[in-house]
Amino acid sequence: MSANELRRILTTPSAVAIVGASDEAGKIAARPLQFLRQHGYGGKVYPVARRDTVMGEKAYQHIKDVPEPIDHAFIALPTAHAIEAAHDCAHAGVKLITILADGFAEAGAEGLERQRDLLRLIDKTGCRLLGPNSLGMVRTANALSMTANAAFAVDRLVTGRTTVLSQSGSLVGTLYSRGRARGIGFSNLISVGNEADLSIGELGEALVDDPETDAFLLFLETIRHRDKLERFARAAAHAGKPIVAYKLGRSQLGAELAVSHTGALVGSDAAADQFLRELGIVRVDMFEALLEAGPLLRSVVQHQKRPKAATVITTTGGGGALVADRLATLGVDVRGASSDAIARLAAKGIAIKPGHIIDLTLAGTRYEIMRGIVDELLQADDIGALVAVIGSTAEFFPDRVVAPIVDAFKAAKPGHPALAVFVTPDGGGALSMLAEAGIAGFRTPESCADSVNAALSLSAPRNRPTLSIKPAAAAMLDQAPERMNEREALSLFEAIGIPGPRQTVVAPNDVRSLQLSELPPFPVVAKLLSRDLPHKSDIGAIALGLNSVEDIAAAVDRMVSSARAKAPGATIEGILLQQQYSAIGEVLIGYRYDPGAGPVVSIGLGGTQAELHRDFALRLAPVSRDEAMAMIHEVPSLAALRGYRGKPLGDLDALADAVVNISTLALHSRVREAEINPLLVSETGHGVVAVDGLIVNAPAQR
Repeated sequence: MSANELRRILTTPSAVAIVGASDEAGKIAARPLQFLRQHGYGGKVYPVARRDTVMGEKAYQHIKDVPEPIDHAFIALPTAHAIEAAHDCAHAGVKLITILADGFAEAGAEGLERQRDLLRLIDKTGCRLLGPNSLGMVRTANALSMTANAAFAVDRLVTGRTTVLSQSGSLVGTLYSRGRARGIGFSNLISVGNEADLSIGELGEALVDDPETDAFLLFLETIRHRDKLERFARAAAHAGKPIVAYKLGRSQLGAELAVSHTGALVGSDAAADQFLRELGIVRVDMFEALLEAGPLLRSVVQHQKRPKAATVITTTGGGGALVADRLATLGVDVRGASSDAIARLAAKGIAIKPGHIIDLTLAGTRYEIMRGIVDELLQADDIGALVAVIGSTAEFFPDRVVAPIVDAFKAAKPGHPALAVFVTPDGGGALSMLAEAGIAGFRTPESCADSVNAALSLSAPRNRPTLSIKPAAAAMLDQAPERMNEREALSLFEAIGIPGPRQTVVAPNDVRSLQLSELPPFPVVAKLLSRDLPHKSDIGAIALGLNSVEDIAAAVDRMVSSARAKAPGATIEGILLQQQYSAIGEVLIGYRYDPGAGPVVSIGLGGTQAELHRDFALRLAPVSRDEAMAMIHEVPSLAALRGYRGKPLGDLDALADAVVNISTLALHSRVREAEINPLLVSETGHGVVAVDGLIVNAPAQR
């Protein structure tokens, strides 16, 4: 089914059916037909039920009895009957079915198998599936209310210019009801359920060309079908329609299950955050911002070259400070009016003082003062957003402080700074007035700042570099075990272009008979070689600064004894002896395949305390040389390598090459985790050395 055909079926179907429609008011299965009639949907609707009539309308016993082709059927039946009905609909030529029933993938292994059976039943029929476990969808422009969501039991639908795509059906109703109370409407609201077939990405891509949609709001519990989400994001960016997302999962639950430091540092949410950022999808932290950011984002000319800076004007100093403080915390440069703007306003008889915030006090409650200042600042080219914070006057006299903002907004030329208004009192009338004018109004300073930061963070989707993995490395990975020991990992890193140390491996019993010619130069580092010991320092399986065979033998005895006590199940494959190197810094570079976001590469401070600092830069893999260098400069704890306070400059070129090279592991399907910790960085021109590493692979294809 083409995107154009899917959009037509979603927005203007020729005929729809409600399968399992109930005649009993109050029942969930009664809602879709009730809402369609209540809101005045004018299209053809066919109830399908085991009775002659439903709500006074002729009902059909079976979908095949309906006298014309059905574009969209909403199935409101219990799980077992819903599966049977889906099969019947698909084989009767229905183009799209929505399944309300639960008990599928969200219910565990048994439910997942049930969901797979469902897909097999409709496979090759051409029918598409929304859900299962979907509350349905609403198209407000024509009152197409194919939903069982109780939030739509209202007298009339409020329309808007934003499409909502949500993995939570109940949150669709939450957004709609909260928006309705504020005069904020939506064009389409779709509950995607389990995304067994149609995903947020495919639905969004189909609706990019919807003439009723200017922006998209996403509520995400996880990331599914990332390739389709990426196509949607690129299509939306090309059309100039911004996407804002609220995603659950900021906590680090589950990080302790990771094998590597990288896995513990770069949790799935950090990977998802970077994935969304690189697609040009802005993420908000406040749920309220998801609702309120829409008008602000729609007012922004996407990808305009404006600084991440905002000017705050306020009639209440405290309220302005609340927003300014939060904006600064988020990395937005809060600045006052330019000297030229101050001079132009003075020529008009409007005096403002220099400073980070323009505090108008009671003067700002006069129409001509507020109008003149907003007119002037909406012409500024040195800021990305203008934030107006208005106090108690907004509640009872909105004509004095809201009306001038609305009038200035309507008179502003295209491409002006984004405009946001935080109303400090409970000024419902003021917020409705702003919403009617298409101006973003906010009830809390946190949501206001979050949304402004999102608007100023809009960017085009990243174009990923075209790289390849070295053939020798690919051949090694084809045959590699699922968990590689340190020697194997370092050999692979050398194969992709990251230098390793001079080293040798000996059996524990052979240590005392070693000849100097068999050893790397002293001093030597000794390690227990074992694929079962990814973190050797934790159990005393590493010894530094060894200057003789006797030192090595004594260290091996201690390490083996410690390992037997602390990790009795570990298999010791040998003793790895490496030349000990000096360097000006230790770095961790890692690679991880995230099940939602896909392959990511990271860089941070190395050593045993890597996880304590939690200071790293992250990108989707692979990365270009310029991107790798940008990552290095993002990490505060790597400042010493950048020549901080006269320190020797590290070999940043070699470090950037190492980041690029490890990122090419994304081009082989087997690698799940890879890490070098530490990568020793020498002074400029003297390179880097990987002295410890691990690699975890997916099972080999047989």
